[in-house]
Amino acid sequence: LASRTQRLSLLLACGLEKALAAQDTGRVQRLLKAAALVLTGCVSQESDGDYTVRSQTEPEKTAYRVAGHTCTCQDATHHADDSIFWCKHALSALLIAKLTLQEQEYAAACGEHSSPR
Repeated sequence: LASRTQRLSLLLACGLEKALAAQDTGRVQRLLKAAALVLTGCVSQESDGDYTVRSQTEPEKTAYRVAGHTCTCQDATHHADDSIFWCKHALSALLIAKLTLQEQEYAAACGEHSSPR
């Protein structure tokens, strides 16, 4: 299994490719900021499955709650009627969710292969 940073790079490249194909430069910018949030450890999953994402500008003062692609930040609130809009906080939570799922699948696969026959 590649390192978490390498897998994040692959996920980011895929997302950027899709955003560029859709000519969505705003999503490109949000994806880059989302990756920075992940790399700086600003994203954590809570016991209820939601995510807390600390602000890039005020990480000690401000945090946002992400459930699915719904976020409590002003950007998400402003675009609440846009069902395909994901703010950088929601995108960062999605990246963490995908990375975690990859790790769980890898662990399960390794467990299957290491069991005696």
